[in-house]
Amino acid sequence: MSVSGNNGKWGDHYPVSCPPSSAKARDINPVYRLALHNPPLDEDFYSHKEANLPYPPIKECEACAISVFTDIKQIQKAKKNIVVFKRRGHIVEGQIARETGVASEPDHKSHINWWVYTGVDAKKYFGDNS
Repeated sequence: MSVSGNNGKWGDHYPVSCPPSSAKARDINPVYRLALHNPPLDEDFYSHKEANLPYPPIKECEACAISVFTDIKQIQKAKKNIVVFKRRGHIVEGQIARETGVASEPDHKSHINWWVYTGVDAKKYFGDNS
């Protein structure tokens, strides 16, 4: 078990100093996520680390976050380019509420890392937008 540097707000799988101090609690609406199920299931909101997916060691903190996008066109492009989502994936629309965790600023492709507090049911903030 790794040591969380955040007083129990984050899962035991978070490295120390994660999420970064630049991530802030904020309301962001709408945001979009790729999911394999419609309606989405809990597993559609697992981080790379929780799902045991590969990631570069230098990206361990980002691997603890849930990826969302603010631009529907950008997530549509991602859906076409990620093999597992290309045929059977769904785009779900939702929101980040400030009480659910902290989020990075959107990057140039509108991607956001959302670090969700322990115990928050992220899927309840999303519905189908396929």
